[in-house]
Amino acid sequence: MRVSPLFIAALAVSQMGATDCGGNALRDPGFDLWCGDGLCAWKVERGDVAKVSTWNQGDPGVELVGDDVAIEQLSPVASSDGSCLEFSMIANIESTAQVTLAIDIFGDGSIEHSETIPTSNWAPLTFELPIQGVYGGIRFELAKVGTGKAVLAQIGARVVDRAKCDHFAPAIASNAPNGAPCAVGTDCASGLCAGDGGIFDIGTCIGCAGDASCGSDASCGYGPPESPVRTIPTECVANGVKELGETCLKNLECASHICTAAGYGLGACSSCGTDADCASGESCGLAWGESAFGVIFPQPLVCAPLQHLGSPGTACASNEDCASSVCNGTERKQCDDGRSCATAANCPVNSNLKSGACTTLGVQGGSCQ
Repeated sequence: MRVSPLFIAALAVSQMGATDCGGNALRDPGFDLWCGDGLCAWKVERGDVAKVSTWNQGDPGVELVGDDVAIEQLSPVASSDGSCLEFSMIANIESTAQVTLAIDIFGDGSIEHSETIPTSNWAPLTFELPIQGVYGGIRFELAKVGTGKAVLAQIGARVVDRAKCDHFAPAIASNAPNGAPCAVGTDCASGLCAGDGGIFDIGTCIGCAGDASCGSDASCGYGPPESPVRTIPTECVANGVKELGETCLKNLECASHICTAAGYGLGACSSCGTDADCASGESCGLAWGESAFGVIFPQPLVCAPLQHLGSPGTACASNEDCASSVCNGTERKQCDDGRSCATAANCPVNSNLKSGACTTLGVQGGSCQ
């Protein structure tokens, strides 16, 4: 089923894909970036890694240390970038080690394709993999089992002309999770694809098509972000569960029943909607004001923001809202696209394949001390 609610149109912007100017889908393909004893751009799933020399003493590689080792990188590459990936690899792999490259489309934990890397002594290897269907985001996993030595000098993945993949069996993108791109409902695990078609005719998988599908105690709103390569998911959210400062789509999601920009896109649960909701002489305004780059969006509205007027128990979004200068609550950290985050790794990447900033803005669910 394809649906086109107005609130979903803005989400199409984040489904444009992302590779660098050379079409590269992986950051640090040569394992040159190290943060102490660990890789900066790759995450160790299990086992251990070590920085070692390769055939070129000035060009380090990574050794997969142990009998069961895996490293991974989540890439934002999408079908809007292309449908043919070319892989290149240089490695030193002993016969008693088995190294595989696994492709997890959407980064949802399901492996759509696995390629065994042959035993080699720094011999270059290249192969192509077509991807069938609309996709957004791929988790690339390099895993090693066995007692033998395995040192990787390079693993590249880049988008190339589709004709190079014509003679190979594709990895198939299907059962896309909420927040992933789609063309039709059957692309999605939920069976629902929302969007206006757009220039690429790409929509977004959603978990609900309206409040009626969510029952009497929930509404069709924004769920917690599940992956930096997918949009904030639209799904059934229990009414009244969200605190001041949390991302929302509908008033019903918020404990205050006030969501800024309600019905028109990404909003934030607020303590006021207009000056009429505030005490006499106070105005309803943006809780966090402006940054050096302009207005922060989304952000909540509170009464008398940043004026140190709030009495004990008054809703607040920063210490500056309170007469005591203490706003008790949870630290609110947010990516540039408005999703909550703990670190930059939770944020979508930019054109250099680097994660965007995770910025501390204020307090979520705050109450003046």
